[in-house]
Amino acid sequence: MQENYKVLFDENGTPIDLARIKHLVTHFPKSYKDTVREIIGNSVSLNPKTFKSNVTRLLISFGMTRKGPFHGLKRDDPNHVLDGCWTQSEKELGDLKDRLSQHILHERSRAVLELSPETRKEIVADVSKLFDKLEWITINGSYVGPVGASKILFAVLPEIALPVDNAEWKYVFRTHSYDKVLSIMIDEISEWEQRSKLTPLETLDPKSPTTLTSVYNVMAMKARKKCKEEVKRAK
Repeated sequence: MQENYKVLFDENGTPIDLARIKHLVTHFPKSYKDTVREIIGNSVSLNPKTFKSNVTRLLISFGMTRKGPFHGLKRDDPNHVLDGCWTQSEKELGDLKDRLSQHILHERSRAVLELSPETRKEIVADVSKLFDKLEWITINGSYVGPVGASKILFAVLPEIALPVDNAEWKYVFRTHSYDKVLSIMIDEISEWEQRSKLTPLETLDPKSPTTLTSVYNVMAMKARKKCKEEVKRAK
């Protein structure tokens, strides 16, 4: 097992038990859970309306409209703040949506593990390329940045993208590569399921719709403090 599995495993490399994960997911703030379920439900199809609705809903939920590039952003974006993000990513997002739909055989909630290794590698690479493009788009005189780019992608592609905040970049994943973050997430989920009685991770969220990445994201946010303390002890 890789030593950078910090989200679904404890400091000793032991898988976090099912009851603990289910408790943490169940008792996570309701506003966040409601937002994610709305986004997953609304992201089956993609058009300018669903893009703006989902992105604004998520950014508002994470408090990212109080300052920075998304300052003042309102539901459904009546002031067209997100127009640049949409026009510059529309084709790539549409292509990714189509490819995911073609390759998901059963449950959308398990998309990242249902893809064949070759297809998954290609899609992760394409998502990462789009991430690199989105983070350098300028809105209101500021770059979208890595946190904003990851949240935009999750709002549209919750089957495979992961929203990553500053503390997670620095302490949990310890990388600046979105490709690496997604690869760690996918490999860690697979390893955890194999060592946890083949339990599908998404089933630990008792309410649907959900995805593997939405459950993993809750655990990644919970891991921030633990990982920060580990980094401090190592210095």
